[in-house]
Amino acid sequence: STVPTHLCTLLNEGYVVKRADLYYLSLRFLKLGHYVQGRKREYTLAEEYVETLNAQTGLRSLFAVEEHGRAVILHTRSGEHAEWEHERRGNRLYLHNTAVGKAILAEFPEERVEAVLDRWGMVDMTGETIQDRETLYEELADVRERGYAFNRGENIEGLHAVATAVTDSVGSVVGAFSVSGASKAFQDEEFEDEIPEVLLGIANEFELDIVLSD
Repeated sequence: STVPTHLCTLLNEGYVVKRADLYYLSLRFLKLGHYVQGRKREYTLAEEYVETLNAQTGLRSLFAVEEHGRAVILHTRSGEHAEWEHERRGNRLYLHNTAVGKAILAEFPEERVEAVLDRWGMVDMTGETIQDRETLYEELADVRERGYAFNRGENIEGLHAVATAVTDSVGSVVGAFSVSGASKAFQDEEFEDEIPEVLLGIANEFELDIVLSD
C-alpha cells in the first residue's frame, strides 16, 4: 500500500510521469545525471582524454570510477564501432573481472579489496573469470608492477581490454581509462605492448593536468 503513496510523491515532485497505468522516470533525471557526471573536475576533464584515447587507438575507449565496490562508466567513445550494451554511461561493472576494475583494485589497500570481494563475491560470467582470491591478488601484484591490467574474455566472451588507473595529486584513485574490443581486433604485440603504452601516456598527461590545475 505504500508504493502508490511513494509514486504519488514522485509524480508530484516531477520525478516520474504517468501514462495510462504505467509510471516512467521523468526527464528531470537528465539534469541530475548531468550534475553527477560533472560533480568533480576530474570527471569532466576525463571526457576529453577518452576522446583522445579513442582517436589514437581507433578502439572503444572509456573512463570508469569506483562507487560502492563497482566500476561505473562515466564516459565512453566507440568511434567507428557500434556501442556495446555493457559500455553505456552509468553501467556498473564488477571489479574482479574487468580491466578497469582490476586496475582500480590494484591501487587499493588489501583491506579495501577484501571488503569489495566480501560484498560482491567473484561472479563467474564466462568461465575465464578469476575464481579465487589468491590468484586475483597475484594478478593485482602484476598490475601494480607494470601499471596496467588485462581482461581476456573474463566478463564477456570474446572481449579483450586493457586499462590503467589514474590518481590525483595526493595519490587517491580517481578512476581508470580502458580500451576494449573483440579479441580478433587485437594483434598480440598491439594488445601486450602498443595499447598499454598509449594508455600509460594518456594517464600521465591526465595526472599532470590534475596537478597543474590544482
